Amino acid sequence: MSDAQILQLLEALPEGDSHDRWRFAIQLCAVYGLRPEELRYLRIKDGPIGPELWTIYRKSKGGKKGERTDPRRLNALLVKDSDGTPIDWNLQGHLQIGEKLPPLGQQGNTGDALGTYLKRKAIWQQLRQDADHTGEVLKPYTFRHRYAKASHAAGLPIANIAQAMGHTIEVHLSSYARFTPDATADLYAQVNAVK
Repeated sequence: MSDAQILQLLEALPEGDSHDRWRFAIQLCAVYGLRPEELRYLRIKDGPIGPELWTIYRKSKGGKKGERTDPRRLNALLVKDSDGTPIDWNLQGHLQIGEKLPPLGQQGNTGDALGTYLKRKAIWQQLRQDADHTGEVLKPYTFRHRYAKASHAAGLPIANIAQAMGHTIEVHLSSYARFTPDATADLYAQVNAVK
């Protein structure tokens, strides 16, 4: 999802307390690259220069019996408006004052709860059709994918992106290599450039 599509989705959600809670959850997933399940594990911790947002979620390290990921500090990558200006929704501040998240369903099924909410929205159905048309899949994890893609597009080092997302470099590259900048098109454009 592009930032414009995320903004389109957020603006199209109905008004009201329950929808505002889902809007908040979507903003958190997009800005911090959260797995939907991590929404239930957000904590504010004292850091060296003030409060920090952390996830204490400990995901299984697939294939490594009993090993789990470490809790991690979250780093915001703000959604940008059509002019390229970052939008600061002050999400950490909202968590600090106790803003409520929506009902997240059974533990381990937060992605399903978010997916169920989104599937009932006409805007999500339209965005899914647009994604299908380009050979992509739109699902609750798409907000996390936006974070990875935008991080790579910003030229952040892969090691730092992996750390921010709670991956090893190897796991990150196996999941998100498609977002790493590729200079192939630039090289061919240079060859074809008129001198």
